[in-house]
Amino acid sequence: MNPTRPRDESALAMQCAALVLGIVTVTMLVSWVAGRPTGVEFWMHAAALGVVVAVGWGSGRIRSAEARALLVASTAIGAMFFLYMSLGHAAFAAIPWDGDPWVREWDRLLFFGVEPVVVASDLLAAHPWALEPLALFYVAFIPYVYVSLFLGLVGRPARVRSTFALAFVILYGMSFMGYLFVPARGPVVEMTDVLLTPLEGGFFHGLVLDAIVAAGGPHGAFPSLHVGASLLVALTDLRHGDPLRGLIYLPLVAMICLATVALRYHYVVDVFAGVLLAWTALRMAEGMMRRFASSPSGELAS
Repeated sequence: MNPTRPRDESALAMQCAALVLGIVTVTMLVSWVAGRPTGVEFWMHAAALGVVVAVGWGSGRIRSAEARALLVASTAIGAMFFLYMSLGHAAFAAIPWDGDPWVREWDRLLFFGVEPVVVASDLLAAHPWALEPLALFYVAFIPYVYVSLFLGLVGRPARVRSTFALAFVILYGMSFMGYLFVPARGPVVEMTDVLLTPLEGGFFHGLVLDAIVAAGGPHGAFPSLHVGASLLVALTDLRHGDPLRGLIYLPLVAMICLATVALRYHYVVDVFAGVLLAWTALRMAEGMMRRFASSPSGELAS
């Protein structure tokens, strides 16, 4: 798969996925050579990169443009989900520094010495009934994103589908650069010096805890993909789909933002970064699609 000559617009998402996997693979290799225990991670990500490249190459043999586009978009998005799970431990094994003190300090600077996670914890302690609803919104992110991905890939015009898939991969790719080079576990780990009382909820909070364990434990605090991915879905509908549906999504996005901080998995600066990256990813995808469409040779204009 030539990275500068996509066969069609759907290949742009695959190329971005291959680029992100390539950066992660090279990082794991460099860390391994430097003596860190990332040999398994190198081979695992190299194999994933090989699969993406192979699917990208093989997709050109599929005659149906619709089937080819669905395969390519699904593979690119699947690669992002693979990275979400794999970087849970790989980033901390590969990178010799801890990003949590940096992100925590950014929160302090942003709020003039006040730590908003502590404020949220105090408010939650005063209103313990709010924990379960917040946990419900945090859990709701999973079906919200998966259903939106299905609708985004199956129920949209080809150009909107390609834009959405590309924006999704760009968002996750940029976020993974934060996961990889600013490895942070979040306030739930970093701020135990001031968050002395653990959260004790019910059924939905238990689901959150189980999901965090299944993902490899707290990781990837900066930026918040809970916020970024949920906002990207709403923005895509607002700009390219059903504006009413996008407006309906926005209160859910706002509650997910609150939940990520209140449940101690993210700093407020992570939320801001997620919002910025979601907007940036969609605008980048729109720009790349316009450049592709305006290029008579089927290449991205330089």
